[in-house]
Amino acid sequence: MLKKSAAFPVGLYAMLLFALAWLTLPALFAPLERWLVGSATAVPRLASLWFGQPALAADRAALSRIDELGDQLRARVARHDFAAEGVAMPVGSEKVLCGVLSASRRGGGGRASELLLDHSYDELAGCAPVVTKAGALIGFLMEPGHGRAADDRPEDPARVMLCNHRDAPRLYAGIDLGPDAAGNPRSLRFVVRPGSPADPAPLRVDLWDDPYRAARLDEVGLEVRTLRLPFGEQQVPPGLSIGRTRVWGYDERGSDDVLTIGVYVAPPFEPHALSHVVLWRAAERAPRRPPSPLRAHRRARAVVYDLPGVHRGRHLLVADVDVPDGAAVVQDGLFLGTARGLCFGSGLLTSFVASRQRWSLLFLPDGEGEHPIELSGRVVQSDGNRAWLEWQGPGRDQVLRLGSGFLFTGSNGRFCPAGLWIGRANAHPFERNRLEVVVPTEPGPRAVEVLVDGGAR
Repeated sequence: MLKKSAAFPVGLYAMLLFALAWLTLPALFAPLERWLVGSATAVPRLASLWFGQPALAADRAALSRIDELGDQLRARVARHDFAAEGVAMPVGSEKVLCGVLSASRRGGGGRASELLLDHSYDELAGCAPVVTKAGALIGFLMEPGHGRAADDRPEDPARVMLCNHRDAPRLYAGIDLGPDAAGNPRSLRFVVRPGSPADPAPLRVDLWDDPYRAARLDEVGLEVRTLRLPFGEQQVPPGLSIGRTRVWGYDERGSDDVLTIGVYVAPPFEPHALSHVVLWRAAERAPRRPPSPLRAHRRARAVVYDLPGVHRGRHLLVADVDVPDGAAVVQDGLFLGTARGLCFGSGLLTSFVASRQRWSLLFLPDGEGEHPIELSGRVVQSDGNRAWLEWQGPGRDQVLRLGSGFLFTGSNGRFCPAGLWIGRANAHPFERNRLEVVVPTEPGPRAVEVLVDGGAR
């Protein structure tokens, strides 16, 4: 008697293949996922009609100062970033302040080596290739259609090549060693080039003018500045800070014998913390073009409702327009968090206090003379409307202590620009790299605004 073979489980294998494709090709299935999750929110969206009226933000006294604090932040950012004492730039040059949308591409020292700006190449036509910030050299503006930007178009967001990018030019620089015993000034000159991703710092020093003295260099944290080339075309102005030295070698204890194996340079900034950079352009070369749509934002009215498990920071956002991914949600000027867009004008809001992503932030210290500090931070703990933020400062080698002040967003993408007020921040009493942030908001339905494309209707 012949035995009938088992049927081939076509449905099971098809479902497994579909799940594998969903996991390995998330961008391809993103529209389907948006539609499915958006459809699932239809029930709480209908139930929201009985949730009650949207509430206003909690701390009205603090919120009344938002406009004033925003003006202070913008004024201090411009004053700090435009400062370039001792830097030889062309007389009468126009300074262009640009926001940073993102940092990407792993370069020297394992850090990001490219920036994406909120200005297009067209808007920055006529600018010098050198990109600075408060007297420090940040990198070089790429040229569309050439090199790494061969596929970029003039209307695309401009890209900046940081000094640790593998295609970045080598820099002629030096350090000041102070006077010798006779009172004569001492210095070392050398070439700075991009390091490898495995190097302990983003930049590496080569071609010393005095190799013997360099081999006995044992001082760390010396400031490295660009020098004027005695011949050839000068592309980098002298006097720009590149960073501070990090020395690797051998130092025998109890003796003066020092052998330096390598000298590296750590830039004075963290790429993911940068919110603004400065470009220079002759005033007569300023283009007469309309502003780029990269900064054309519109605040659409929306309502936020709490979802089950609200303590985890998930909320339902209901708007009349399509919500872009990463869009900032604000309530009376207070930054609540960012949204993930779904279909039917809905989205999922993740509050700042419950988020676990890395943020670009601006800390505005108390005191009129203090300049804003760019931070890269992540919320590591939260309790109600309080969050404890673990941050990295402008440079990993710099010892920086924060006091009390106000926390704002840095540049976290096209739809989450810098300058949105988060709350009051105070330094942790025991851990130097932590901030306690208090966001003045309350649970329940809230009338909010969401940042969308300026052309959206």
